[in-house]
Amino acid sequence: MKRIITLFLILCLVPFLSPAQQTNLLWEKAARTLVKADLNGSSAILRDILRDPHTGANDSAKVYRTLALRDWQFQHDYDLANKRLDSALAVAASGNAALVARSNIAAEAERYTTSLGAAEKALGLAATPTEHRDAAIAYANTVYLSSKNNQHPDTLLLNKAGQLLMEALQQMPGLPQAAKLLVGTGILKKDGRLVLIGWNAYFHFLSADSAYPYLRENARTLSTILPHWKGNTLPAAEKEQVARALAGSGFYEHAALLAGPSQQDIIVYARYLQELGSLAGNYYRQLAQHTSNDSLFEQQVMQLCGGVLKDLHLSAGKDSLTYEKFLEIMQPRFGTMGFFGATSSSSAREVCLGHIVNITRKEVLQYGYKASLTFIELDLMTSNGFISWLSGRRSGNGGWSVNDTIYRVREVYMKQPVEAWTLVSDSTVRREQLAIFEKAIAGTSTDTATLLNGIDIRLRINAMDSLYATLYKQGLRGSDLQLQFMNTLERKEEVASIFAHEGRHSIDQIYFAKDFEKAPNSEREYRAKLSEITCADFPLFIFGKLISSPSTSGHGMANRKILEEALAWMGKHQGDISGYDTRIPAIKQLHLLSASQIQTCFREADPLSKQ
Repeated sequence: MKRIITLFLILCLVPFLSPAQQTNLLWEKAARTLVKADLNGSSAILRDILRDPHTGANDSAKVYRTLALRDWQFQHDYDLANKRLDSALAVAASGNAALVARSNIAAEAERYTTSLGAAEKALGLAATPTEHRDAAIAYANTVYLSSKNNQHPDTLLLNKAGQLLMEALQQMPGLPQAAKLLVGTGILKKDGRLVLIGWNAYFHFLSADSAYPYLRENARTLSTILPHWKGNTLPAAEKEQVARALAGSGFYEHAALLAGPSQQDIIVYARYLQELGSLAGNYYRQLAQHTSNDSLFEQQVMQLCGGVLKDLHLSAGKDSLTYEKFLEIMQPRFGTMGFFGATSSSSAREVCLGHIVNITRKEVLQYGYKASLTFIELDLMTSNGFISWLSGRRSGNGGWSVNDTIYRVREVYMKQPVEAWTLVSDSTVRREQLAIFEKAIAGTSTDTATLLNGIDIRLRINAMDSLYATLYKQGLRGSDLQLQFMNTLERKEEVASIFAHEGRHSIDQIYFAKDFEKAPNSEREYRAKLSEITCADFPLFIFGKLISSPSTSGHGMANRKILEEALAWMGKHQGDISGYDTRIPAIKQLHLLSASQIQTCFREADPLSKQ
């Protein structure tokens, strides 16, 4: 009898999961298993989803599609990948995503006719703006890849590709892949206007004057010459100026398409980047299959480095050639930056190599204490490590620091401004996100994570609405408003997460070295997060992000302390908070705090303000 009662109690304590929730959990488990490079284990979980009789057609199609992409990425098995995609098309109500996958796989396999046909079908089936954008990018990518080495590319295909990319960027300005493809398509079409639109969209620039100081000279060159380029009207000297400006902003692949006889260095360096990318991709594929040879890979990388130095008539001199030495030689001439070695996300050897697009040196002042920081942004990455390759560039090395210099990989952070714009401009997405918030605060569940995620959504929307309103009042409209919105968001995050946060670490180390040395990581991060909220002009956004991520890590413990401080402050200032209801737990009313109240709360909590 006792055993039966115990079992009954256990069953009562385990929440009932719907078939859809069970499927979602399996998707999450498969993703976590893949990150650990357990391909077989992850694929087995996906097959479990297929075997489940409750799995719907859309999830079944997604499984076949995911397995097809992996067949190609990890095995280069083109035929098996296409069989999986046939299965996806057979079960899905809409085959748009499977056709886009087929187009992308065929393009990488250099089967351009098949790729173009699949992309055209996907365009015809597209039922949503997102589906049309994905199909448009697949189509334009195929046209670019099939045309860039063709002496006489198909003008009609290039015209359609350019039109599709322009439409995609009108819907979603700053979309990185579309913007980058438009640069290449414009060059092949000999249409400078498209090149300039794509380049500005990639960096979220409204004009040359809004470009990063590091890129401003290149921006002015492009904005002066490109609007007048149509057809074969560009003089050789101006073509070389455009090539140099594109190279100076990291667009070496595209610069090589225009480089003149006196610019062999651009062509040689672009070829090196292509060869390094292929070498790294092959190594990562072996790494995923647990067949890699780290020492051989390192030897091959250094041989490639030695070869490009020889072709460029450069030398390490009397020093032995290491990857660090190679970067030291290349950086002044090509803006090359990165590292070669293990990271916190992977113990294997990996290459991180990109190009400097922004350098900001700034003196940080907090409560009378000063520190100096240098912020260097990298982009146009040839490789961003194993996890980036494994995830299809959905994640990767976000950056690193050396003393008072912070390096950030821009491509890892480019998704957020695009998603933020969608949140304020797409009524469907906005409604869906607000529904998550409303459900979280209305429910009786004790699931704190779900509640805080909902609060974060509300606070972020508040911050985005405020930013949008400010720019709108300045008279910005259309694509100008969209690009400036994303650019401003990037800069506000930069000030908060780099100069305020990392600046506080520097201040604590300079002025309070002994205390900093003794303090646990959670306390160091807590102090830096206090500055992130109070010493930057983005409190709603930053506060929401922090309180939604408490955990047992150093950062997570600091986030929990931020949450506790806010709740304690609310308890003392209930009458000052507009709309506050004493009958409702304070944690469900965090979104009622204004930007000024959030900053006041954490200035009062910050020991630095009392020093």
